[in-house]
Amino acid sequence: MRKWWALFLLVAIPAAPQPAPLATSSINPEIHASLMHDYTIDVIVKPHAGDAWSRLAKRITGDGMKWKQIADANGAGDKLNSSKSVHVPLRLLRPELQRQVVESIFPKDHLTDSGWRHVVTGGSGIEGESLWNIAEWFTGDGANYPSIRKANPAQGLSTRPGDVIVVPTQLLAAAFGGSSEGQNASTPATEVRKPEDDPVERTSENDHVPATAVEAVAGGLATLTYDRSASEPYAVYRLQKGEALYSSVAIRFTGRVYAKDVGDVLDRIVKFNGIEDVAKLRVGHPVKIPMSLLLPEYLPENDPARVAREQQKRESAKLAKRTRAKGLGGVRVILDSGHGGRDVGTEHEGVFESTYVYDVMCRLKGIIEKKSAATVMTTTKSSDTGYSIAEDDALDDAPNDQVVLTTPRYELDDPVIGVHLRWYLANSIFRHAIREGIAKEKVVFISLHADSLHPSLRGAMVYIPGERYVQGSFKKSEKVYLARAEVRERPVVTHSEEESLQAEGLSRDLGESIIDSFENDGLKVHPFDPVRDNVVRNGREWVPAVIRYNVVPTRALVEICNLGNPRDRALMQTRAYRQKVAQAIYDGIVSFYKEPEGRDSRQQTADSR
Repeated sequence: MRKWWALFLLVAIPAAPQPAPLATSSINPEIHASLMHDYTIDVIVKPHAGDAWSRLAKRITGDGMKWKQIADANGAGDKLNSSKSVHVPLRLLRPELQRQVVESIFPKDHLTDSGWRHVVTGGSGIEGESLWNIAEWFTGDGANYPSIRKANPAQGLSTRPGDVIVVPTQLLAAAFGGSSEGQNASTPATEVRKPEDDPVERTSENDHVPATAVEAVAGGLATLTYDRSASEPYAVYRLQKGEALYSSVAIRFTGRVYAKDVGDVLDRIVKFNGIEDVAKLRVGHPVKIPMSLLLPEYLPENDPARVAREQQKRESAKLAKRTRAKGLGGVRVILDSGHGGRDVGTEHEGVFESTYVYDVMCRLKGIIEKKSAATVMTTTKSSDTGYSIAEDDALDDAPNDQVVLTTPRYELDDPVIGVHLRWYLANSIFRHAIREGIAKEKVVFISLHADSLHPSLRGAMVYIPGERYVQGSFKKSEKVYLARAEVRERPVVTHSEEESLQAEGLSRDLGESIIDSFENDGLKVHPFDPVRDNVVRNGREWVPAVIRYNVVPTRALVEICNLGNPRDRALMQTRAYRQKVAQAIYDGIVSFYKEPEGRDSRQQTADSR
């Protein structure tokens, strides 16, 4: 009888409800954080459609290799279900995200000259977070709690809501800054660099630069402190083991990739720091970088340029509504091979860009047509060999005979005219596809190139149309243009702000898919920010014309490799590498249109129509 009543009680008494979080915050549409009743900080991330673990990890932590730790924390396998939210340990977040999470949950906290001032939270009449919790959040290691207690002698091991705990500067993790950042509350606006029109793509000063012995590689998370009270505000970066000044500072933080630009920036940094011999810099040496040189993402969190850029990214991501296409059914791919004809592009030791990227385009065209249901169109074609694939490793570098496939065709005599006719042709193909009933998101444009960068750099990089560079109207009215039917169809191209934002978001997703495929196939990618929304060269910023004036919402310019690097150049001269590159780009397109796991089949069918 007792056993029966015991069983009744077990069944009848409901489980106690889970207590509500003590604090919640939305960092952005993707990331939400809560301070739980047990004083753990729960960070929930909403994956992007079609996300892979590595891409999510790279975006949230800065290191794609941390995907396994995130997967393990969620008890998940190798494949990410992008329809389900993911829990990410606070310690794995990028430093700037860690700080945003903590500042949003503890709004009374702030950095002072002596360290981080933390105000204990908690419900009425209950104990606050432990010193172990505080040490774990702000120093990265709970075992540092004795040092925090020593710095706060009146504080016991337990805390109460409203207690003030100061975490000494020397204990703080990178996310919570150092003394120089705390000393400078005012933030003068950094001048936002203005976009420039598309200059001639090739610059000879970047060709034939002597190879460097050290290859630039992506380091760990970048930790910068700032001094904004100086006559010229600057950031400070401490060199890590194995890092070189030109790659880890000049290239990484300023976005310069062309040899002359890297040299100019390096000279300025050396002079700014009074460095006599760059070869004698030791590990930990503080390098001052003028803030006017920094990319927006490396500026202080509250800098107007960085705030504006992050807001733009959020808006573009919100508008980037991807469609799905099983087997690329209904997708129209427009392929463009850079340069051609009299314009050989860049050239290094007899390796001509136009010759090799055309071969990659032909290989990519063949793969798409063989393996998928997509329709492929091209902007150029060889009058002699058509789309035949070369069987040799090293290719004939004689001037080629490619033409732009406008009506009538244009023999590539003038590189500037050739570039403008390509996007006019792409726009015409896009309009015809829309008239045929193809969804605009199912048209994709990819222009293939090979770069000529600082010789320490290797691998692929993708340029996409940054919204702030792609607005307003543009037209060409010279006779050579108006002689083509595609130009006469619509000589004026116009981009609204919403169209530009949507294009940036969709194109970024495509670029990331392609870069992910390169990495998955073991192909080199640019070590710093391989997907970029503008070119930086000679102190100017712009988006290449072939994607700037293009109206295809999903478009990208893919720089396959750096011909200025001897190893990349040698690889380009093998047909196995070119085939692997073509396959990786195809895989990236497939991934971009791939059905996310776990979605309702009826929704998938609707999306693929």
